[in-house]
Formats: sequence, C-alpha cells, structure tokens
Amino acid sequence: MTSEGTRKPENDGMQPAKRGLLSRATFMKSALAVGAGGVLASCGFGSSSQGSGKGKAGRKIVVGASLPMTGAAAADGLGLSRGIEMAIEEINAAGGVAGHQLESAILDAKDFAPDTMVNNFKRLVSEKSADVIVGGYQRTSGPEIDIVANAGVLYYHTNTHESDSKKVRDDPKRYWGVFQHCPTEVWYGKDLPGFLTRIEETGVWKPREHTLAVIKGNDQYTTGISAALEEVISKSGWKIVLSEQVNLPTTEWGPVLAKLRKVNADAIWLTDYLAPDEASFMKQFAQQPTQSLVHLQYGPSNPQFRELAGAAGDGVTWATTIPLLQDDIGNAFAAKFRKKYNATVSGTAATAYDAVHIYAKSVEAAGGVDDRKKIADATRSLAFRGVCGSRFFGFDADQTARPYPGYTKDSSKGMPLGYYQIQDGKSQLVDPSPFAVAKFTLPGWMKA
Repeated sequence: MTSEGTRKPENDGMQPAKRGLLSRATFMKSALAVGAGGVLASCGFGSSSQGSGKGKAGRKIVVGASLPMTGAAAADGLGLSRGIEMAIEEINAAGGVAGHQLESAILDAKDFAPDTMVNNFKRLVSEKSADVIVGGYQRTSGPEIDIVANAGVLYYHTNTHESDSKKVRDDPKRYWGVFQHCPTEVWYGKDLPGFLTRIEETGVWKPREHTLAVIKGNDQYTTGISAALEEVISKSGWKIVLSEQVNLPTTEWGPVLAKLRKVNADAIWLTDYLAPDEASFMKQFAQQPTQSLVHLQYGPSNPQFRELAGAAGDGVTWATTIPLLQDDIGNAFAAKFRKKYNATVSGTAATAYDAVHIYAKSVEAAGGVDDRKKIADATRSLAFRGVCGSRFFGFDADQTARPYPGYTKDSSKGMPLGYYQIQDGKSQLVDPSPFAVAKFTLPGWMKA
C-alpha cells in the first residue's frame, strides 16, 4: 500500500471499494436517519445477521474516551465530552442500540503525557470494560493503538496522524478495529497551495510574490503537516521564504514576529493548533501587522479562540479536516447544542458526536454488540453522513476517511476539508464549493 503522501487522488469519485465491499450504487440504496439529521448509507447484511449476537439483555454498552479535561487543551476536552454526551442521550432516548443502552467512561488525558495516555487506555479496556473507545485526539498517539488491538476493542479516533493510518495499513489484520474518522494531517499541507490559489482567483487578494512563511511546532502533528507542504509546494507556484520551529505550547511570539516582519511574506501559516497559542499570536501580530494573509490551524474551531483573540482574530483563515458544516444538518446540531449547553458549539463536539453515531449504526448493521469484528466489517461497508460531512472507510486498508475534493470528487464519500474565515467575530465557511456559505474578504489589516 502507498502512503497518503504519495497515493494518487481519486479522479472521478467512483474508485471501486476494496476488501470485497459492495459497490457505491448498492450501498447507497438504503439510507438511515441519525442524530441531528445525518444519513448513514448501508450495504445491508441480510436477515441472517439480524437477531444474532445481541449480547446479554440489559448490559450497558460502554463508550470510553481519554480526553484533555484539564490542561492547555481543556476547552477541546469539554467540547468532545459534550459531543459524546449528546449522542448517547439521543441514542438511548430512541431505544438504544441492539436492545442496549449506552453509557460513557471518560478519563482525563490532561496534557497528553505518554504515560498518562497509556494508563488511561489500559484502564478503559480493563477497569472500565469499554466496548468502544472514541476520540478525540492524542498528541502522542501510537501506543494506544496497540492497547486496543491487544484487547480487541473498537477505536474511532481523530488523531489526524498519517503515522497512525500507516500502522493500520501495514497490518490490517492486527488493527481491524481501528478507524481514523477524518483525513490525516498531510492534507493540510498538500491542499494549502490550492486554497491560496483559489482565493487569489477571486480577485479579492493579489499576492505580490507568492511567498509563504511557515511557523511550525515541535510535535509529530505539526511537523507532518509542514513536511507535506514542502513535498508539493515546488509545483504550486508558491515558495517558502521562512520556516521556523517553536516549542508548543507557547504564548510568547516576539522573536518569531520579528522574523515575519523582516520577510513580509504574502501569507503566514501557523501550524500550532492550540487556541490560546493562536489567539496570543494574533493579538501580538495585530500590534504591527505585515501585509500578509494569516492562515491558522484548526484551533479557531474552538470558541475559546474568538473569546481570547477578540477583534485581532477577524480576517484570519483557518482549516480543519473535521468541519462542522454550516448546512441544514450542521446548523440543526449547532442549535441543539446551544440550547442544551447555552454555549457555542465547537468542531470537537461535532466530531465526537459523529463518532458515537458511526459506532451505533455499525452495531445495528452488524445485528448485535458482541461480535466486534462484524461491527468493524459493517463500519468498512457503510457511508456515513454526519454533521462533519461524509465518511467512507473502504478506500484503503488503513480505514481512514478521505478529503473532498482533494482525494475524491464524490462528496457523499469524502469529508470536506473546510476552510473558514473569521468575519465580524464569526467563522464562515468560504471553501470548498458547494459547502461554502460566504465569500473570502480581505482582512482589515491588509486594507490599511
């Protein structure tokens, strides 16, 4: 198998499903409503799978999670836990899954120290007897994949790590129950030149020399993103004039900003994904801005960014492989979240919500809760339309979602790689079409 970084994108969106799956035309014949209005398309497993392996009557299905409930990413943890809570409440209110109610078991990942993460996953599979573990992301991911594989526990995560997908791709028999329900981080880098070109083509923004400054972190995620960009940028018409690494988390950007002001690039890409870090960057950048478009990583999906950055955040663009779409399905979920928590919904809440529903619908399709390999087979054979767009896990043996339109042109199978711009304090989806709800506008600091 080839890696995400080298595999050719799907040209027509109709690449045959692998591993003996049925065709798209077959599995799209059956649509089931989920949660806030999402759709799951099912291949169907026939009557022989129904009524078998449902498990002992009355047993609770345990949905486990290791989330950053304290520490620098606590706002993400809160959103993730709320998304899990909402999904479980909805599913239980509708009668549960295969005759069972769901309950959560959430442990604090804190600041993602490797020993904390490993201990949490061991507790989830042994002490908590989790049937499934959902995410969420783990900054130091990798070891937990072996823990769930050894235990035979299903795992649906959004680590957004190509290395995690490669691990599954290289040994699908061992990691049959591990699913990454978002595209990996390499797409942030691979797709960025295309996004910059698309907004240039609107005529609103006119880059002077097509120069880009990259500020990256010192972890697996941000270095992977940067490396993916470096692989493709030479063919894009853009060039990197500054590549600077910082230790995360950080809120002191003075030395970096001095270098940025010296090169005055057309665009700045900050790959740090922590909302407090990015908010601090924008407030300090705003004191002496350059004529540069500022593009941030997914941190602004968290309402905390807008609260901390204030007016300094207006005009920035940002991207996420797990967008909360601003369509009927996404807006219904956002309204329900706001009513329940009296708070603005976050992208993390949306993806955790979808993860629980993906598992629940896979259990239904498999006909019961106890045969986990059958549930995994069902996940691979289902196209799921949730509040974050569509997932299909049958593209490759890595059981990872793929982006639309960068990999597949079929939006019923690919998740939109969402590009947003903060306009008047609100994040508006400006790319890709047809999901965009607003047009890109020139940031205020570039109009002066």
